Amino acid sequence: MTTQPVLSATDIHKTYVTGDRSVPVLQGAELVLQPGERVALLGPSGSGKSSLLHILAGLDSADQGEVLIAGESMSKASSEGRAILRRTYMGFVYQMHHLLPEFTALENLSIPQRLHGVGKAAADVISADWLMKVGLGHRTEHLPGALSGGERQRVAVARALVNQPRLVLADEPTGNLDQATAQEVMAVLVDLSRQAEVAFMVVTHDRTHLHHFDRVIVLDHGKILAEPTMS
Repeated sequence: MTTQPVLSATDIHKTYVTGDRSVPVLQGAELVLQPGERVALLGPSGSGKSSLLHILAGLDSADQGEVLIAGESMSKASSEGRAILRRTYMGFVYQMHHLLPEFTALENLSIPQRLHGVGKAAADVISADWLMKVGLGHRTEHLPGALSGGERQRVAVARALVNQPRLVLADEPTGNLDQATAQEVMAVLVDLSRQAEVAFMVVTHDRTHLHHFDRVIVLDHGKILAEPTMS
């Protein structure tokens, strides 16, 4: 029996126009992620990695091509339909944690669940459990401003996984952390994603993380290539 990919992107093209200048960023990029697969995406600054992630998440539209999430078309969906696909299937971790500063760590995890229709009491219990999983069971009532950079990213990882998505997209999730903290946060993300059998793709410049992944791909001249084997 064939397993349906959790993500499939075919012939993705994107060109940005600035004044009278056209800048092609994606030129036929193609990608397939299977359930539970861990993939790292490399590429120099300006190569279009973030643009690709935005298109995969339905936050931006491709000029050409199609994105399927669990077999459903992100490309053809309405704005509301894209939001539903994101909410149903996807989690996100960014370089900046994007936690809500006026809410505690616990509340930052509870809010996404409440949007899914989970009651407050149940959401708080689930949130506390996830904060325990990322080693922050003692920090549930702290505001983001009272947490370290690494702690904030751990909360962001837990938030990305709390609704049990099938896919997590992460854009340089450890880019603002020191090397030791970055390794700890990446290990937490990988371990929890493996336990939950969640597929994830991480954009990173840090090659010390690559041993965590099943596959490494490179965005080169607008197309996705396999990482060349080092001799």
